[in-house]
Amino acid sequence: MGRFMAEPRSNAAVSGRTAGLGTARPTRKPRDPQLDRAVYAIARLAILCFRALPAAWAPAVGRALGRLGWRASRRYRNQVLRHMDIAFRDEYPRAQKEAWCLKYFEHTGLSLVEFARMGAITQETVDEVADLSELKEVDTLLAQGHGKGVLFVPAHHGNWELSGHLVGLKGLPIQSVARPLDNPLLDEMVREMREQGGNRIIEKWNVLWYLKKLLDQGHLVTMSIDQNGGVAGCFIPVFGTPASTVTSPADLQLATKAPLVVGTLNRQSDGVRHRFHLWDVIPFERTGTHEEDKVRILSRIHRAYEKAIRAYPEQWLWVHKRWKTRPPGEEPGPDGLPPAVRAKPE
Repeated sequence: MGRFMAEPRSNAAVSGRTAGLGTARPTRKPRDPQLDRAVYAIARLAILCFRALPAAWAPAVGRALGRLGWRASRRYRNQVLRHMDIAFRDEYPRAQKEAWCLKYFEHTGLSLVEFARMGAITQETVDEVADLSELKEVDTLLAQGHGKGVLFVPAHHGNWELSGHLVGLKGLPIQSVARPLDNPLLDEMVREMREQGGNRIIEKWNVLWYLKKLLDQGHLVTMSIDQNGGVAGCFIPVFGTPASTVTSPADLQLATKAPLVVGTLNRQSDGVRHRFHLWDVIPFERTGTHEEDKVRILSRIHRAYEKAIRAYPEQWLWVHKRWKTRPPGEEPGPDGLPPAVRAKPE
């Protein structure tokens, strides 16, 4: 690993490109500058406090923060449990889902503290934090690609922020697509934190043509598609229930012939160390029409996501409304949930 690092690129150079695929930056209402500054100040103070913690105290503080969130937000607890009901139906009893719900909040608290402190991790200490042995396969794909890059499609599972940081520290030429935060002060701070290990952040608007060029130049490009794709998405079964899905990775693979990998960095049982898992490697191939191949690629990505989530059910972003957009004319089932299209599990 560490053959070469991604060259930094300005945000303007990325977001200014409008050719090719991708959506335009949405028009948003004017923001309150005073409120933005207040939120930024609070976030900055919290990060400084987390960084000042003794290393031995950080996990306990993270768990306590998560439990506080679990107790304080009935709304989000119910949202997490509803989404677990959609994913698992009656495969697991309610008590098991409630136990995972609590662990999900604890994991979120731990991840927030780890994000604030990840700048202290260096190239020399990476291996003390995580087992990245399976990342070698990604490096091999880059080395064997004859200049062709790799499309990395992680989920919002495990600690995805830490994952990008550690991959960057290992010297892989990583550039990650992310939606900028609405608060510009907060966005600038978070961007600096994300990039301190070598991971370069690309704003998501109008950039698919630019991403194609990065892949053609041998970079590792990352984007996650385990969130609601809206009315323009393609409906793919996710845990057996159709979910609107962004098609960008499939479009990019079909345009570049780059291999596609699904991997996540997951917290281990001690709550402190992590392990990188490579859940699937999807080579380029054409098996049908363009649209059929897109559905095939997206379905395979989500089968890998399901494998990851089943292995670490408390570490997915359950609070997100993954099944929010519904197919036209669909009626909810008698349980109030969107109907499944196949029996669970496979």
